[in-house]
Amino acid sequence: MGLTSGGRQRLGYRPALDGVRGLAIAIVVAFHAFGWPRGGTLGVDLFFVLSGFLITTLLLEEHEAMGRISIRRFYGRRARRLLPALFVLMTPFLLLGAVSAATTGSLRSPLFVGLASTFTYTSNIVVAADPSAVPAAMIHLWSLAAEEQFYIVWPLLLLILIRTGGARLVARALVVLLMIAVVYRLQLLLRGASIERLYYAPDTHADSLLVGCAFGCYFARRGLPVWIRSSARAREATSAAALTLVIAAVVLLERIPQRLAYETQLLPTAFALVAAIFVVCAVTGETVVARGLSVRPLVFLGRISYSLYLWHLPVLVAFAGVHREVGLPTIAAVAVAVALASCSRKFIELPFLLRRTEAGTGRLDGTPAPAPA
Repeated sequence: MGLTSGGRQRLGYRPALDGVRGLAIAIVVAFHAFGWPRGGTLGVDLFFVLSGFLITTLLLEEHEAMGRISIRRFYGRRARRLLPALFVLMTPFLLLGAVSAATTGSLRSPLFVGLASTFTYTSNIVVAADPSAVPAAMIHLWSLAAEEQFYIVWPLLLLILIRTGGARLVARALVVLLMIAVVYRLQLLLRGASIERLYYAPDTHADSLLVGCAFGCYFARRGLPVWIRSSARAREATSAAALTLVIAAVVLLERIPQRLAYETQLLPTAFALVAAIFVVCAVTGETVVARGLSVRPLVFLGRISYSLYLWHLPVLVAFAGVHREVGLPTIAAVAVAVALASCSRKFIELPFLLRRTEAGTGRLDGTPAPAPA
């Protein structure tokens, strides 16, 4: 664990955080493939929390070390991290679109809506209005749009807040934004907004990202909370409790009334808080849970999580039509998706990531890529 000049921890590379990614993508893929765990959608929120935490921490550490935040470099890193694999995934869809346009002479179909919303990172807005507007094999890209919108807005807002009032103002602003988001969503609910509008839209599914940002701000300023670093026993107990609550929420989501779980989205908000504690516990690297998250299979899944997220649903649709049941087609589809993701990581992502390492760290550009669902 690195330290700042003031004695606080620096983030550095933590295998356990790859393990968190691995756990999240396993939950998402299992839900889409086999229909279990029923709370597989919470894997999205776990990714959102992790993204908010890491992006905020790294940007604040850059500001502390360099005295500034390079927005241009940040966007360059994001482009190298996200675009190559996405373009490869979209190539078959583009070919299908060309064939469809040539044979029908029309561009009015879910495929073209899906292509347009994917390349403009507006899938979440489109799906919030009408989930049937895009093909089933592309609907999962809504969460990539949500993260990309976050990547565009948050670094600029963070820079303004830092220049205005420092990291303390950032923390306060995040709390206010979170409160506004919750109240606004409840207001929409009272007006009769649909579940799709509440779940997919960027203005009503920002809780997890905001919670992650708030915890990232705290970590960058003060390191680990006292109740985690006070003793080994406290770290073990907190880590175990956080993991238990995360797993319980994912497994038991179906037992919670739909209105509470989906329409008000109070559960995802509460889950985001637990997930943020879970992420902070994983950062310590000194607990049984953190060591468990650092095992090779989970770390491997975490490293291919972006490509696996991209490929798993199109492959499932092609192999099994996403019936969400255990069977040879779905098992084969998952295996093929893992193989494609591994190839994407090795032959598409890494060649771009290896072109430049994080300044001063000597590591790959490893800030989180969205692999939500």
